[in-house]
Amino acid sequence: MLVRQILCNFFQNHLGAHQVLKMVNIIDEFLEVRAEHHFEVTHGHTDVQFFVGEWDEEGVYVYQAFKDEIADWALEHQYLGGPHFNTTRMTWIKPSFAWVLYRSGYGKKGNQNRVLKIKLPHDAIAHILSLCQCKESGGGSKGRVQWDPARDIMTSDDKGKTPRKRLRERAIQIGMKGSISQFYVQNIIQIEDVTELAQRVGKAHKIKNRKKSEKAMKNLLPDLPLEHPYMPCCSNRDLRKLGLLPGETATFVAGLGVGKAFATN
Repeated sequence: MLVRQILCNFFQNHLGAHQVLKMVNIIDEFLEVRAEHHFEVTHGHTDVQFFVGEWDEEGVYVYQAFKDEIADWALEHQYLGGPHFNTTRMTWIKPSFAWVLYRSGYGKKGNQNRVLKIKLPHDAIAHILSLCQCKESGGGSKGRVQWDPARDIMTSDDKGKTPRKRLRERAIQIGMKGSISQFYVQNIIQIEDVTELAQRVGKAHKIKNRKKSEKAMKNLLPDLPLEHPYMPCCSNRDLRKLGLLPGETATFVAGLGVGKAFATN
């Protein structure tokens, strides 16, 4: 992924917006093929899913969208809680920024008008995932993993209404409630409000002229998260259970079909 970042920076300095996006897509396609080939050689097939997100030595970033009361309390206390947040209800975290933009309507939907970027330690996200199930009709009662069609941060569908669906890729969604949700909120390192960035992306996606929209997104590139594949520090058993290593779950998710959403009920 360091090679991707270096090449992208070079293209941004020497090419126009349309050419930058074209070259980034070529790089991503190459890296995707290389990753698929690696798994095909080492594991015999390419059904496994990829956890893609922003991360560093300290931890992993995830996103959630809330109403004002929850967001304001969380930012003040650097903790999810207060009178409006309920750990007994299923709460979903998304490592993909594009996916939370899709889910929240770029931070414009009612009760989802504030987009928060939340950082978790590596061991915390691994522990949460170890308690989750990935099954048809919702998975575990307290912890669930879904693999839904990924979304593209750079382009939009439906005349700028949503980030474009990436038909051949899936993004992980992690749902928690009860004791798992309590563990999650107790282990948060940092909370940041990224609503303004979410709405700037939405405004760029809504530009009808394609070249102007591409230019607007190029201007946003320095502010967008750099997301790349991440392997949680889980046991191989748990990774297979979640579809991150070859096994029954990976085969099941691959069998959902191109662009098909995960069934939750």
